[in-house]
Order: sequence, then structure tokens, then C-alpha cells
Amino acid sequence: MPTAELPAIRLIAIAITVWALATTATAAEPTGLTDQRILDETRVIAISISLPAEDWEAIRNESRDMGAVLRGDLSSPFTWRRADIVIDGVPVGSVGVRKKGLLGSLDSASPSLLVDFNRFVDQEPVAGLGRLTLNNNKQDTSLISQSLAYRVFRAAGLAAPRVGFATVSVNDEPLGVYSNVESVRKPFLRRSFGDGSGMLVEGTINDVVPESLARLEVQGADKPGDRDRLEALAALLASADPLDVEQLGSLVDLDDFFTFWAVESLLNIWDGYSSNQNNYFVYATPADGLFRFIPWGADAAAGVAPNFGGPFAPRRTPPPVAAQAALPNRLYFTPGMADRYRGTLEGLLDSVWREDELLAEVDRLEHLLTPVIGGRQTGAPKAMEAVRDYIRRRRGELVQAFETWPAEAPSTWRRPMTSEPLGTATGSFSATYREGAIDDVPPADVALTLILSGEPIALTDVEASVSTFMFPGFGGGSPRRGPVRPGEASPEAPPPGSPGESPVSVVISGKRADDGKPLALNLFLDRRRVRDTDASLPVNGMVTEGTSGFGIPGLTPMRSISGTFTPAERGLAPGERLGGTISLEITKMKGGLMNQAPMKKPDAAASPTAEAAPTPPR
Repeated sequence: MPTAELPAIRLIAIAITVWALATTATAAEPTGLTDQRILDETRVIAISISLPAEDWEAIRNESRDMGAVLRGDLSSPFTWRRADIVIDGVPVGSVGVRKKGLLGSLDSASPSLLVDFNRFVDQEPVAGLGRLTLNNNKQDTSLISQSLAYRVFRAAGLAAPRVGFATVSVNDEPLGVYSNVESVRKPFLRRSFGDGSGMLVEGTINDVVPESLARLEVQGADKPGDRDRLEALAALLASADPLDVEQLGSLVDLDDFFTFWAVESLLNIWDGYSSNQNNYFVYATPADGLFRFIPWGADAAAGVAPNFGGPFAPRRTPPPVAAQAALPNRLYFTPGMADRYRGTLEGLLDSVWREDELLAEVDRLEHLLTPVIGGRQTGAPKAMEAVRDYIRRRRGELVQAFETWPAEAPSTWRRPMTSEPLGTATGSFSATYREGAIDDVPPADVALTLILSGEPIALTDVEASVSTFMFPGFGGGSPRRGPVRPGEASPEAPPPGSPGESPVSVVISGKRADDGKPLALNLFLDRRRVRDTDASLPVNGMVTEGTSGFGIPGLTPMRSISGTFTPAERGLAPGERLGGTISLEITKMKGGLMNQAPMKKPDAAASPTAEAAPTPPR
């Protein structure tokens, strides 16, 4: 190499080194942001995200395949994208942003988001936090359910996330008030347990039983025997033998779990571990190796849940015992454990369930949040009143249940959700959008090829209708229309472009040619994506037959639909035409929500198990 070229090369090398050092120094400089500051429940901070417009549209339009979820595929379909963010007035560059959510909280207008500070750059801008979990409060119509629920868990002596509040905007577009929930990661584990090096297990519509161990998300299983202990717990819970409580206590902190279980029931967290085998973490605490449960996803609690039991098991009064999952169910039907549970619950009523303090907290949060809510969240004060009503009523409901103790509970734990392929539906439709009374509606055009269980299904009197979504949603869209939960806006479809637009319902129906039984494909479309997306877009839904509804327990299994809709006509106002082609897969759901066992009271002489108990309906 000529000597004359060396100075130039050295200059370039020096420049690169200086740039790298400057970048590192900037990333390491203190920002003044701490976990206490941005998770402070006494303030509403502003979070502003900036990224290329095409990246934001891509984030918004990503969704899950419902069929894949029902088949047990819980892997994230969402892509990280680079963005800049301003947190409480402090700019932070080059963070990772992606969509989050399973089904119920998915939304294209105001999606829930994860912000990872270290995704693209090695930096620590917020002392005590490595990421932000920004929940859109789509299901938490009161905006305060998560904050209140985790406060009760912590008051009971359990590890639970802290919750702050933030007004979130992306590219200067306001998205509303988000719950800024502390992520269950190593900083949380260190703060809560003094050591974040243990094995962390996340459960999403799965239980700690052998058949679903592979679908649990396991992190940090680095120590010898970590997975062995998890497998031992799963085998113990699924055993046909009477539950060995002493052996169970060598694996699980039972005092801790009884408290966790009782708080979930006290708050009626219908979408948590005890009630729905969902939204929970299990941590193998390094100090003693025992498993401890951590709550998560408490966005439908304390009066926020529809009918107090979720969309598939409505109840007027929340049950005193939640026991769909294997661990609480096995314990409840083991002699002496129902009384231990009751004692834990009574202790919580005395020590934690202090109505005056809880009502004062609701008042404080309403005063804090009301000035900054708008758009899709204007019904929050009404939902907060439903929370107040729940707080006032819950003690009396439980005291009444104690009078006839032991209470009924599912006779066996519920099999985790699985599904199997059932068939396909392909074709096209074109129909007039109906909203209220419309005279002289032109007939719909439908072409449908339907195959179920390998057999072509011939239909007569085939019709198609298009209207505003009328049933609780499963994601991919915005808040549903129809029976309004406390705090939701009125069911009228909002104007195009407004946040929280109601999804579109497409129903293709007919009668089986062989027996005349009604059959319908119920499809749910994201209104915003129908209007704005040129290419094919995801469609989810269900198949219904006869009068059995959407797979209500004890009737037919739920048969889910997932696939694509390619629009040819985009009418989204009354009297306009909506139509296009569909390509759908149909799967039959087994276990999970649709597989609830009959109720019974504990019997000291018996300890039902998944094998010995009556077979749940399928």
C-alpha cells in the first residue's frame, strides 16, 4: 500500500472511533428518567413516538391468525421497527417498537405497543426499566382496572406490576390514555424477589400440565433441574392419584399461591390463571427454588368484565371460587384445602378489601384521568362507577357464599385449548351495508364452496348480510358494537377515521340441503383496514349451526374461521355495497373456554382429577 494513503485511512479510522465513543457516551448519559418517575400513578405523562409513516401503517395492520392461535401457535407475528420516542419530555433515539396483544386487545386504530430501549442500540435511558408495555385499554374500559387490581395484589403481599398512565401519540396522532404497565422482566424480578436470575415461565391460554408444557414460554432456565421441577409440577397436577400436598409444597410456595388464587377470585379476574388458564407468570425464586405466581393481563377485573364471567360464561354474580386451572382445582378438591382457601379469602377481606380506601382510589384516578380522556374513552367515568359498584357489593357476595360453604366449583380442571382442522370455505359475496331500516335492499350475490370434515356441504337459500359488528370481538378490530359494557360509547358506528371504529360483521348463511339445518359463516372485519388497505386483509370469525350459538359450553364446540378477504367493493355506509373474495380455513376448538366441567361441591371422601372426574362437555 502506498505510504501516501496511510494518513487518509488513519483519519477515517480515527473518525469512526470518535463517532463510536460519542455514540456510546450519549447512550450512557443519564436522562433523569427512572422507573419511579414514569410509573408514578399520581401523574399522567406524555409519550410521543415518531417513525416512518409506512412503518406505522405496517404496525397498525399486523394481526394474529385466530386459527393459528387456536392451534396453539402463540408466537409473536409482530415485527420490531426503529423509532424515536419522547418520554415525559425526554427524547430517546433508536428504540424498538412493535404491536402487542393476543386477541381481545388487538386494534388497528390504537394498538397496544411494546417499546424496547435496547432493540437496536445498547442504551439504558430509564433507570430500572428496559422496556415499556403500553396497553391500549381496549378491554379496560374504566382505564383503572389494571392499576387497581395490581394494587390489591401488592397489598396482599404478592409481587405484581406497577402501573402508570400516559397519553400516547404516534407521528403527532393522539391515540388516547394508555396504561403503562411494568414489564415482568429481570428488573421487576430483582425488585420483587431480590434476584432476577431464576426461571420465568409465561402462560398464555395454557396450563402447567404435560400436554401444554411445550407451549409455555420459558426464559432463564439455566440452572440444573429447572425444567425438571417444572415437569414434576405438571406431572403431579395431572396425576390420577390423590394430590400429594406435601410434595406440591416442595415445588410451589403454597401460602403464596393460596393468596394469589384468592385475590384473583376476590377481584373476579376472569381472564387470569385460576379462571381461564391465561395471563400469568410463574417464577422459580432462586432463594428457595419454589414456584410463585405473578398476575398479568388484569384489564378485565373488578366489575369491568362483561356480565362478570367473560363473554362465554356470563354470570350475574362472580363466583367465590375460580378453579378452571389445574393447580387451584386439584387443591380445592383435596380434603381440607377448601377451608384453607376460605380462610385465606376471609383474611383478605379483613386486611386488604377496605372499601373506603379502594373507593377513594377510584375517585383519585377519575380526577386524574378525566381531564385527558377523549374519543373512544369518553365512557370511562361510567365504567369507573361500575368498579365502585363492584367494590361496594363484593364483600356481601362472599359472605353470603360462606353461609353454604363449601361453594361449588368445576368438578375437574379444564383441558387446555387445542384445535384440529375441520374444513375450508372459498368464494365471493357482494351485499348492501345495512344499518337500521333500509327500503328496497338489492339482493346479495354469493358464491360459496364449503367443505367440512372432508365432505362438500351443499347449501340452499344462501344469503349474505353486512352490518356493524354485533358480538364481542376476538381481536384485529376496534371496540365492538352491540351490548355495551360499562364505560363504552353508544353502539352507533362512529364516523370514518375516528378512533375506536366499530368492526364490520359479514354473515353468509343458508340451510343444509340434506337436513335443512341453518348454517352461517360469521366473519369479522376491521373497518379501518377495509377502507384503507389495498391488498388482502385478515378475516376471523366462527361457524354456527342451528340454534347452538357460538359454541356455548354444553352445546357445540366452537368452530373458528381464519383467512383472508380481498375487497372488490368497499362500501361502509348504509346502502353501499361491500364485497370481495374470501379464502378461509375452519378449525374446531377443543378444550379451553368451550370445555368447562359441571359444577360440584368438594367431598372429603374424594379428590377428583382430570382422569377420574366426569368428562367435561366437548
